[in-house]
Amino acid sequence: MAKLIFSIVLALIVSMALIAGSEYLGGMIFQHPAVDMKDPKTISNMMTSMPVAAFIWILLGYAFSSFVGGLIATVISGRQKMNAALIVGAFLMVGGIMNLIMIPFHPMWFMIADVCIYIPCSWLGYMVVRSRAPVKS
Repeated sequence: MAKLIFSIVLALIVSMALIAGSEYLGGMIFQHPAVDMKDPKTISNMMTSMPVAAFIWILLGYAFSSFVGGLIATVISGRQKMNAALIVGAFLMVGGIMNLIMIPFHPMWFMIADVCIYIPCSWLGYMVVRSRAPVKS
């Protein structure tokens, strides 16, 4: 049980670091003016002026971090079961939903994709590890 918890915690730490890094890099690529996060009008202006490519970049960062998180959780937990990867995906999905609530004005297509991306990508990380694991007789 301790190994399972450790694998999930480590996978979440790495995943969140990857998300932060991709958002930082995205901010450098798709530069936008400084935003007062307490002023809904400036947040709305920023969100409506962001190019679609910036939102796609963010989704790709979320997908990659979920994939890596699922992969790490599966490798460390040493299990053939996908529970560690799915738990990581579920935690990341809850974080994504919280982000959508805290920062309003996301486009609807982004909100739908954001909520739907975490668990399947974590599952893919599990599948990569599972496909490379030796078969037990």
